Amino acid sequence: MFIKRAALDIRQIAWKSAVIVDEYNPDRIRKDACGAWIAYDDFNNKDSIFGWEIDYIFPLSRLQQLGVPQELWNHPLNIRALHWKNRFSKGNSYPRYTSMVIDGGATNMEQHIVFWVSDPLQYKLQKVFKLKDALLY
Repeated sequence: MFIKRAALDIRQIAWKSAVIVDEYNPDRIRKDACGAWIAYDDFNNKDSIFGWEIDYIFPLSRLQQLGVPQELWNHPLNIRALHWKNRFSKGNSYPRYTSMVIDGGATNMEQHIVFWVSDPLQYKLQKVFKLKDALLY
């Protein structure tokens, strides 16, 4: 029961991080950090053009390598919703990553664009994980 509740909480945190689009019900449709359309009901659905996954902005494998305590990994600042193709292309990249899909009007289209985690967010994550600048790149 606790594991299911924790997973649901993380899913809600991720969904709340996605961009609200005025014309759509924010409980059902939003955009990810790359601008790709995502649908709440298509969580973990790789067969959907609007499928999405939970992304850890600062990758878990890198946090583990740096010795960051596991209880900090799920900090809300580090969790976001990302289209599953963008999550796949991002992999363990930080702070720069490449999208695979973006907004193509009323649907998604394939487009490879380089994105950066903003400096203010990088700074906040450094503080949360107690990291030094030199370790981030």
